[in-house]
Amino acid sequence: MKPIPYGNANFHSIREKDHLYIDRTQFLRTLEEMNIERALFIRPRRFGKSLWLNVMTHYYDINKKDQFEQLFGDLDIGNNPTLDHNQFIVMNWNFSLMSSRGNIDDLDTELNETLNSVIEEHIVYYSNIIQDQVRFYTKAINTLSSFLSAVRKSSLKAYLLIDEYDNFANEVMMSDADVYHQLVKKDGPLKTLYKGIKAFLERGLLNRLFITGVSPVVMSDITSGMNICKNIYLLHQFNSLCGFTQKEVSQVSHQVIEQCGLSKSKLEYLLDLIKTWYNGYCFSPEADEKVYNPTLVFYLLDYFKENCSFPRKMLDSNLAMDEGKLEYIGKEISGKQSIIDVLQTNAPIEIPDIEDRFTLAAMLDQSSQDHTFMVSYLYYFGMLTIAGQTPNRHLLLEPPNLVIKNLYVDQVLRFLLPSGADRSVSTAHVMHFFNHHDLNPLVQFIVEKLFPVFSNRDYRWMNEFALKAVFTTLLCDDINYALFSEPELSKGFADLCLILRPDARDTELFDLLFEFKYVALSKKNKKDVESLSDKVLRSKAPVKKAFLDARKQLKSYAKGLQKKFGSQLRLKQYAVVSIGFDRLFFEEISGNKLTDNTEEITDVSLSRSGKPWTAQEEKRMIKKKNAGMNLQELSVLLGRSENAVKKRLGRHK
Repeated sequence: MKPIPYGNANFHSIREKDHLYIDRTQFLRTLEEMNIERALFIRPRRFGKSLWLNVMTHYYDINKKDQFEQLFGDLDIGNNPTLDHNQFIVMNWNFSLMSSRGNIDDLDTELNETLNSVIEEHIVYYSNIIQDQVRFYTKAINTLSSFLSAVRKSSLKAYLLIDEYDNFANEVMMSDADVYHQLVKKDGPLKTLYKGIKAFLERGLLNRLFITGVSPVVMSDITSGMNICKNIYLLHQFNSLCGFTQKEVSQVSHQVIEQCGLSKSKLEYLLDLIKTWYNGYCFSPEADEKVYNPTLVFYLLDYFKENCSFPRKMLDSNLAMDEGKLEYIGKEISGKQSIIDVLQTNAPIEIPDIEDRFTLAAMLDQSSQDHTFMVSYLYYFGMLTIAGQTPNRHLLLEPPNLVIKNLYVDQVLRFLLPSGADRSVSTAHVMHFFNHHDLNPLVQFIVEKLFPVFSNRDYRWMNEFALKAVFTTLLCDDINYALFSEPELSKGFADLCLILRPDARDTELFDLLFEFKYVALSKKNKKDVESLSDKVLRSKAPVKKAFLDARKQLKSYAKGLQKKFGSQLRLKQYAVVSIGFDRLFFEEISGNKLTDNTEEITDVSLSRSGKPWTAQEEKRMIKKKNAGMNLQELSVLLGRSENAVKKRLGRHK
């Protein structure tokens, strides 16, 4: 098969060396048919935006007319080119080349010197067709004016392509908000630059414009200077402009498997693993197909092609830089809560719509209770993606895949254990569990170090969801496991499932399945519980019932896993029950722990060994119920099952 151009954004190089190219040239025609001449296109980092702009450069560049057949002849656009191909002077600006360090004067100088240097390169490149002298000024926008005037005087048209328009501004934003505001305010360097570009478009000096970036925040902060770009990033027509479809990934994966001489079953597993780790992106509510992150897919397939095995780490280290975005919004309490909620609930986040014009100040406004800004910000950086719509057409967003979920896991771990020493201790306990199947040291660590965190009223920790988030965070190990939170098994959803990767099956590790239960406590019950020993507390009806329910569910989920993975599955199962955020119990459930008549266990076995109700006990129950105790709290207080309490309460209606 053809070489995989992992990390190569040079279209000419890819085509000249006959490397693999996933054709996207049909979107050139789409842009022209939709009459889009000034576009803003936003996608997460490492999503193929730079390669797309390079394709546009070679298609529209008047100096590359004689290369058209070589570069595009066998591609979609080559079979039916538009009239505008190779008709423009094409300028390329890449803002990721600019340094984000220094004060506002340093950034102003950096911006102007960098752009002047780029303009000079274009003058030399087009010297064969642009004869007029171009004057250089300290302000690059004035130099650009002179250059565009020379282009028009030569009866030519100009196309400006700006890559990563917000790159250095985002870096400034995260490091120094004051300098950022100076950069984008009225008469600030960046706002002044885009005012000039707008003026050139209106005067006809600049004919077309295509801008890429990762977020609309910077554009919104300079909005008065740049309000004539069409936002195409939410249009379903461009959902797969950058990103691979399922069909494309399947085709390339098939070639890789064939080259390695592996079986069809290996292809199926490879596709399943790629889908789990890298698929899931949807950039438009109207799109009918999700897409894969192209850089991650090429990262894995390029490695697999050369080694016929999976890489140790499924996360490309280049993408790991996006952890900084999570860390940045995590500096704000509302941002921390958004990240925590994603990992706690494992449920889609609902917002009315994705914000496409919002400023930094609005996003970080603590007086606002609307988390739409934070969620939208996470969407633009690829940390959330569109999962669907509610009946009332609100949007649902969720982490797109396992790679991104692991970034959340790492960030939440830093919230929970800010001390590096504590994280080292937790890692040691996790390794002890993996190697010796002894969960007790890790459980004790959670009780001593993490349960006190859940008392912090700055954040919403939600019962068993918090418990699940803790174990998910601590047990995440992408070198050996694929981590699933709430996978659908046997018509239910297991809380946490860690399945060994194929290349880890020859180790002494096990597949792991967890079910979590939470027994709530009132303030009074909390005091009572503190005085009880573990043995006595374990004997209480609500705790016994929680373990019974967990065992039943584990039995069902284990059957689902056995059906899916067959004889290769080596499963250890754990039921974990939390009594408030005070005590934590667990059981390892063996395959024969549950008998076939488990479901026949009656309520009486969970209610004080079948002892009859006393008048004093009933009076106490009614009094506490009237005082506001819920069913679960009454169950703990009385030492009877919830079902028994519910039946008894029914007699007093």
